[in-house]
Parts: sequence; C-alpha cells; structure tokens
Amino acid sequence: MEPIKVTVDQSKSKNTYDMKDLIADACDTFDTEYWEDIKNKETYNHLKETREYDIDDMIHEIADSATPIYYYDIGQFAAHNSCLMTIKSEINPEGNAHDQIQANIYEEICNGLHEHIAKKEKEQNNERWFTFMPNL
Repeated sequence: MEPIKVTVDQSKSKNTYDMKDLIADACDTFDTEYWEDIKNKETYNHLKETREYDIDDMIHEIADSATPIYYYDIGQFAAHNSCLMTIKSEINPEGNAHDQIQANIYEEICNGLHEHIAKKEKEQNNERWFTFMPNL
C-alpha cells in the first residue's frame, strides 16, 4: 500500500494580520459581487431607484462582514498595525480598547473601499471617453 501524500498550501492558512490584505479582500468582494451591476449604468440606476442598494450600502455591508469579530484576531491586527490602537474612532469614541480597535479596522476598510471604487469609476469614465471619442 502506497503512503498518501498530502500537500498543504501554507499561503492560504497563514494570516499575516496586515490591513492591506484585509482591504484587498474587501475590494475583491466588491469587484466580484457588485461591480458588474454598477458598470451597467441602467442596471445601477434601476437598483438605486428601487432602493435595492447604493454604493454606500455596499461599502458598509462589505466592511461589516470583513471586520474581525474575535478578540484574538482583533488583538493580532492591533499588534501588527499599531496605528489601530492610537486613533480614536469616530464610530465609537467612548468604547473600550477592543471596540476602538474594531471600529478603526472597520473605518480603514471603508476608506479603502471608497478609494478602490473611486479608482474603478475613474477608469470606467476614461474607457467611456475613449469609446465615444471620434477617430482623429
């Protein structure tokens, strides 16, 4: 009987607790779940008119689900990103240390998503400009 060879992809199980990774994951979620609807202006206007969702709702929904909830993970993010411990959160200014760090993580994800979306919209507007531009 041959022994079974098991290969484990360490890159997937290793958590670096880097805010850039957390924001990148949130941006990937936005791209895969929402961007196609937004790119199509008619679909987006319909969704906005029917109040199914708008960009701010999307950002907060993604940030909420991407924000860690376990004390250990929040502590690890704070240990690897010391700025999370020094900034007083606007969301929960009177909260305990755990709440402050968690709120700061949430705000960082929201800010990262806003920047990502602005970049995507600018790229799309540039594409539209070149699409409608006559050949000179």
